[in-house]
Amino acid sequence: MNRYFNFFVFLFLFIFLFAGNCKIFADFPKKQEKINCMDTLFNKQLSEHPRLLFSVEEENNIKQLSKQDTLLNNLLGLLKLKADILLTKPILRYELRQKHSDLLWISREHIYRIITLSLAYRMFDELKYAKKAEEDLINVCNYPDWDPAHFLSVAEMAEAVAIGYDWLYNYLPQDTKNLIIKSLKEKALYFAVQEYDSGNSDSWARRSTNWNIVCNTGMIMGALAIAETDLKLTEKIIFKGITFIPNCLQYFSPDGVCYEGPGYWYYTNINLAMLLRSLNDNLGHDYGLSDISGISKTASYFITTVSPSGRVFNFADVVSETVNVGPVYFYFSKKFNLPDVAQFYRSHLLKILKSPDTFPRWHFFLNIPWYDASISTSVKKPKLQVFDNIFNPIMVFNGNSASTNSIYLAAKGGAGNMPHQHLDVGSFIVETNGVRWLDDLGCTAADYSLLGFWDYTPWSGQRWKYFRYNNFSHNTLSIDNNLQYSAGRGNILRYNKDSDKPFGIIDMTTAYNNLATKVYRGFMLLSDNLTLIQDEISLTSQNKQIEWTSITNAIVTINGNRAVLQKGDKSFHIKIISPADATFTTTVAKTNSSEEAPLVNYYLLKITVYPTNETDRTIRVVMSSDQDAINDDRLIGSLRPLLNWN
Repeated sequence: MNRYFNFFVFLFLFIFLFAGNCKIFADFPKKQEKINCMDTLFNKQLSEHPRLLFSVEEENNIKQLSKQDTLLNNLLGLLKLKADILLTKPILRYELRQKHSDLLWISREHIYRIITLSLAYRMFDELKYAKKAEEDLINVCNYPDWDPAHFLSVAEMAEAVAIGYDWLYNYLPQDTKNLIIKSLKEKALYFAVQEYDSGNSDSWARRSTNWNIVCNTGMIMGALAIAETDLKLTEKIIFKGITFIPNCLQYFSPDGVCYEGPGYWYYTNINLAMLLRSLNDNLGHDYGLSDISGISKTASYFITTVSPSGRVFNFADVVSETVNVGPVYFYFSKKFNLPDVAQFYRSHLLKILKSPDTFPRWHFFLNIPWYDASISTSVKKPKLQVFDNIFNPIMVFNGNSASTNSIYLAAKGGAGNMPHQHLDVGSFIVETNGVRWLDDLGCTAADYSLLGFWDYTPWSGQRWKYFRYNNFSHNTLSIDNNLQYSAGRGNILRYNKDSDKPFGIIDMTTAYNNLATKVYRGFMLLSDNLTLIQDEISLTSQNKQIEWTSITNAIVTINGNRAVLQKGDKSFHIKIISPADATFTTTVAKTNSSEEAPLVNYYLLKITVYPTNETDRTIRVVMSSDQDAINDDRLIGSLRPLLNWN
């Protein structure tokens, strides 16, 4: 009897001690699925799965909110529809392209597939989605590599695999988990460690461009997903990654502009959002990355540069003028309490739901986990908003936003030799009545393969021989038919947002190296539907010719110093105020070579200021959708030098 009693006492004590303090039995064999309560990451207990982007608690909250929120419920309906379509999609073979040797499109397709299927499994609790996601995970983990020569491909594949492993953790069999762990380490994380230890300043890890954020995010998410398998590896990757990430983020200062342009704004920030979310969820902080100057303002900046017609200010290498639709807006709106951003984005989601075949893939269904229903209380847009930046400062003018006849104008500085930039210092776009009258050609994806496309060398760079990328195709100036100096800069000299006639002045001087000692361009909103552009140029010598250029796809009619742009039943009027003898000319816009993507129905509208003995020249142009406004002497008659703008 005593023998049995002693046995049960011992058994009770064993169970009690094991459950209460697993440190005593740290080496006791256990299933890999269970997180060891001794596992700590930077002295913080390691979170259970799912630990990336969408917690179990949030999952339950979203399910409840969807019963009350029609838009969210419709997003769930679209999720199920698209997940069902993916069930019949074949796996994608490992394939390197001939011209652009990378797996990037396959990596991005798997971000879409894995998020969509894994989220459908979590939201609808149907095994068919998890099974299909597992099939895709096994497939990519059996690839020979994820194309480390083009590390964006590796980073985005790592993101996809990390999310799948984490979100399906309680479904996946151990053999599949082991395969994923091995693949993340050997196809991604070990390469990262090597790069962190020996890479130079042009390394993907250290660059000042989108590559930095995308690649470091992919590595950190991959490491966090499998952290319990190698805590030291995870800590090293996080530590190194967050050390280098400010190399890029510093250039968002002070007001959130992404100098690489709106396309790369989205690409950078959707990855930044996933990074910040992953760090905060697992470590309780993001090492101050979200406190870097400009990060809290970047979403507000971006939505301000979306015009009333719903098009972005498409400067730099931007392929599309449409707004990138994705969950980054919801992340920033929640993180920084920006209900204007959430409301802006929900309006774009409504458009997608009305035409679901046009929806973007990629990270789209993270809109559900990050959904923000907050309501904006803002009533009126300021007439001028200024977003300063060391490379691409931006000014945005709004007339009365309640009137479709009002002017919308966005203008920029510039830094031609920075990544993805054009020779476009001082360029701008302008809209009224939902029509963009003066445009930016942006970029075409095919041009990335042009010979010398990435050569930004001042004057001689091959990039500047291609029409879309030089100043002759932008709404700016040229002197003696010369290129802008790509190492020059366009900076905001001064502005006044509070004046009845708000204005901003861009100093473009260094973009005209050796051609002028001063080149200032001022923009003033004279009234809700009338704007003035005033250029003051001090040439380095006499007898230099200045050309004022703008580009449009409207029908152009010229009458001396007046031009009328026409689209359908809408029109826009432009008038030269000075020089008094200047007139407009127009030509068909054409690319410079057959290798470039052709232009269709674009026209150059020009003013030529011919050489004289004078070195100080002024060009004044007014614009409006109202023909009477450009003849209003009360507004135009009081024009004065930029020095006296106040």
